[in-house]
Amino acid sequence: METLKKPNLFWDVNPEEMNLTEHANFIITRILDKGDLEDFSWAVNFYGKETVEKVFQKNIGKLNSKTGNFWCFYFNLDKSQCIPKQSIKKQSPFWQR
Repeated sequence: METLKKPNLFWDVNPEEMNLTEHANFIITRILDKGDLEDFSWAVNFYGKETVEKVFQKNIGKLNSKTGNFWCFYFNLDKSQCIPKQSIKKQSPFWQR
C-alpha cells in the first residue's frame, strides 16, 4: 500500500490512519496549499493531473489566495474562475456602512 512521503505535511492528523483514496480531497488540497514540488509530483503521479486539477477547482476558496493564483496559472484556468467572490454577508462588521 502506498503511503504519504512526507507525513510532517499533515501535522494535524495521524498520517498512518489516512486512507489515500478516501481522503484524496484533503490530501491533494493540503499538498496544493502547503506542499512543495516533490509533494505535487507525488500527487500527480498517484492521483493523476486531472484529479488534482478537479480538486483544486473544487477547493479554491480553501487555499491561500497567492497559492490559488499560482495553481490557476499552472492549470491554465480563466482567472475569473480562480478568484472567489466575496459575499457581502461575510463582510466584517467593522466595514459596515
